[in-house]
Amino acid sequence: MAVTLKDVAEACGVSYSTVSKALKNSQLVKPETKQMIQQKALEMNYIANQSARALVSKKSGTIGLIWPSVDRVAVTHLISEINHAIKALGYVMFVSIDDVSVASKKFVEFGCDGIVIFDEGDHTNLPPEIYNNIPVVAYGVDRVTPYPIINVNHAEAMIMAIKRLLAHGVQQIDYIGAVDTTDVRQIAKKDAVLQYCKQQNINHRIIASNGLNAIEAEASIKKFLQHDTLAPGVICGSYDITVGTINAMGTTQRPIIYSYDNIPQIKKLDYPVHAIGVPTSIIAQAIVDTLDKVINDLPTEQTYHLHPTLQDTH
Repeated sequence: MAVTLKDVAEACGVSYSTVSKALKNSQLVKPETKQMIQQKALEMNYIANQSARALVSKKSGTIGLIWPSVDRVAVTHLISEINHAIKALGYVMFVSIDDVSVASKKFVEFGCDGIVIFDEGDHTNLPPEIYNNIPVVAYGVDRVTPYPIINVNHAEAMIMAIKRLLAHGVQQIDYIGAVDTTDVRQIAKKDAVLQYCKQQNINHRIIASNGLNAIEAEASIKKFLQHDTLAPGVICGSYDITVGTINAMGTTQRPIIYSYDNIPQIKKLDYPVHAIGVPTSIIAQAIVDTLDKVINDLPTEQTYHLHPTLQDTH
């Protein structure tokens, strides 16, 4: 039988209310009493009944995260950063890689206090019955949504990378990324490279990675290298594509590489790579801070604009 608050109270010789306050770390309980109660609860293997708390507070203390996949290093790292920021606010995070409509309905049914969604365009829009019943924040590009969205300015990152390559004296640039996609984030990166290079008369090519993970990218670039060589300057659409590209190159080529996804793992690569993008810790904090405001009915902006920075590995 599960240990209850009443059991802990009887074991400690204090009231039910005192135990409840002590286990919530309330300042209304004397430090020595609080320590005694918390220690006794630990010894008795007491686990709080979250469902009962939710009935009283009208909050579950949980956040639902709808993510497209967990097979990429950059995505997994950002999930970890978001989880860290959510825990700091006292919430527990649930992750779903299910269909957006299915996952969001389940999170509402479970009574989650909010939802974070990885926005990929119109096909990932949440319906009114979701966002009218639960706070939502999206991570994506600058576009109109009925809930706040965190825009990390993918186009700005691509232009920054191009300008840096030109400063290195590079005259030809290859962009390697997901080309045949409906994901607005990938489209924003590809279009920015195309438009800026055309405007500035820069010799450029778009090379399809045939996916966003390292294995798909490596296979695609190996096939490309059977009949061609990479340009002196390369921009990769994600960290995982960068890893696949480096693996495919071997030691025969040494282009200057700029990689989207500003994550700490970039420093672990043996090949010198320049990372472009908003650091994941900043993205995560912006997402969670915004969601916390929506949950607490505080004023929020429709779109939060974050700006990319550069990180060198060597």
